[in-house]
Amino acid sequence: MMYKSIFLLILTVLFFNSCNKKDRLEIPFTAYVEIPAGLNSFLTYHFPVRVGTNGQIPANMTIARPARMRAFLESGEGSFNFVRRAYMDAMTDSGRVEMGYNLDVLLNGSSSLDLFPSIADIKEHINSDSFDIEFKIDLRSNTTLTSMVRIDFSVEVSSE
Repeated sequence: MMYKSIFLLILTVLFFNSCNKKDRLEIPFTAYVEIPAGLNSFLTYHFPVRVGTNGQIPANMTIARPARMRAFLESGEGSFNFVRRAYMDAMTDSGRVEMGYNLDVLLNGSSSLDLFPSIADIKEHINSDSFDIEFKIDLRSNTTLTSMVRIDFSVEVSSE
C-alpha cells in the first residue's frame, strides 16, 4: 500500500512538472575575430562581428540567455596569456547587453579561453536574421602575431 502511494505521488509530481515546463533549446553559434599584431596593453580593443541565426530562433521565444562561450586561437599567438580580461556583448542600434566575461584570464598557456555567461535576456538582440556581437579584450602584453580567434557560443532559448 505504501509503495502505491509513493508511486502515485511521483507520477503526480512528474505530471505537474511537465504541464508547467517550457520548451528549452540551446542554439550554437560561431564567430571569427582577427586580432592584429602590434596592439599595446594600454587600451581596450573592440572587435565587432555579425552573426547569422540561420533560421534557428523559434518564433514563440519568451526568453534567451547566454549559455556557453569559449574562444579558441586558430592561428597566431600560442596562448591567451597576452589577454588580461575578455568580454562579449550583444549589440543593437539602441544599446548593448553583456553576454559574458572573464575578468581574470589565467596565465596557463592555454589556447582556449572560457567566458562566464551573464544572466541578461538577449531576446531582442537575436530576434532577427542576424545580430551583432562585440568581443572586447584588455591586454596583459603587446601582441606579437596576428591571431585568428574562433568564438563558439550558445544561447539557451525558452519558448511556450
